Amino acid sequence: MTDGSPVAAATSAETSARSAGRSLRAVRRTVAGPALRTWLASRALVLVLAVAVSPLLARQGRELHPAPWPFDRLAGWDTWHFTRIAERGYLPPGLPCCDQAFFPGYPALIRLVMPFTAGSALAAGVLVTLAAGAVAAVLLYRLSLQLSGDERTARAAVLYLSVAPFGVFLTAVYSEALFLALSLGAWLASVRRRWWLAGAVAAGASLVRVNGLFLAVALGVLYLGQLWADGERRPRADVLALGLPVLATGGYFAYLTARTGSLTAWQDAQVAGWDRHGAWPWQGLLAGWRHVQEPASLHLQVSRWADLLTVVAGLVLVLVLARLRRWAEGVYVGLNVAVLVCSTTLVSAPRYTLTWFPAYLLIAELVQRPGWRWLRGPLPIASAVAMTVLTVWFATHRWVA
Repeated sequence: MTDGSPVAAATSAETSARSAGRSLRAVRRTVAGPALRTWLASRALVLVLAVAVSPLLARQGRELHPAPWPFDRLAGWDTWHFTRIAERGYLPPGLPCCDQAFFPGYPALIRLVMPFTAGSALAAGVLVTLAAGAVAAVLLYRLSLQLSGDERTARAAVLYLSVAPFGVFLTAVYSEALFLALSLGAWLASVRRRWWLAGAVAAGASLVRVNGLFLAVALGVLYLGQLWADGERRPRADVLALGLPVLATGGYFAYLTARTGSLTAWQDAQVAGWDRHGAWPWQGLLAGWRHVQEPASLHLQVSRWADLLTVVAGLVLVLVLARLRRWAEGVYVGLNVAVLVCSTTLVSAPRYTLTWFPAYLLIAELVQRPGWRWLRGPLPIASAVAMTVLTVWFATHRWVA
């Protein structure tokens, strides 16, 4: 209780100001500080490697497909599908094949940003990816902090994302960064039991990649776990939010059906463009093994081995998550691994792992344990070295993932 005097009022105001200042600094530490500093430093490294270092190698005759200007160092293969959709839409005259294999969410954002980049879809794609990557880093930090309650663990999770060996795709004109940001946003909202928000954000993820459906299934497992923990036996009305991703994906498939007259237009594009067919898991793994036996250049051989080893590591990760009873995370990773092994090609598997955020959470927790702390130095250093090499390879237009 105060005496109402001017001195007391001034003292109270000063105390409130100091408290507000401390709160603001705490918010900055929790949200922007550790996550963004680590992430932005890693993106600066990737940009320097791609834009400054790779042209030097190109002048030495090591580049397979010269690129005329800096943004092209962050473009290749799938990039041109995304930018063409952003510029011309789906199935433009004279180009009937394969663009429909790519979902509309990422190209739509590129289209929205294009007026600010003088109509350049390539520049807009880089901006969208960089922004999405920064959001993903902050959300990963928040999610790790929410689950572990430990700031060091949260910082470690962002560090391992920042130096992921195939992290160039979180800067290039590819959709992984956007999908990761939306997946993390949906997961964080669900952990906080904001299920309508989680469903809406997951629906956004389902407009970026078909894997958004796997996210929805995993969120359903998380929802059931929360019901069980609360002692409830009947779902609440907010369970309907889990249907939003299905509606989003169904809407895109309905659009393709209306445009092409085929209910299987998306799968037809997968077959026509990449000869991707369904297969039994052992057939997919055997196909990957046969692939690494074929003669190829060094960078292509590295990519093929990375495809196979990534899938094997994914299977191990699923088993570990199941052993730890992290059922929702295990389902999310498991479905992503299953779609790879149940295919006749494992191509691009390492790139897809960038969206397997449970791996970053798990590794970050693991290195805090006494028996695993020795990995704190070697693991990020080895990852950063691999990211450096693969970034230069990608920027000089060699196949990476």
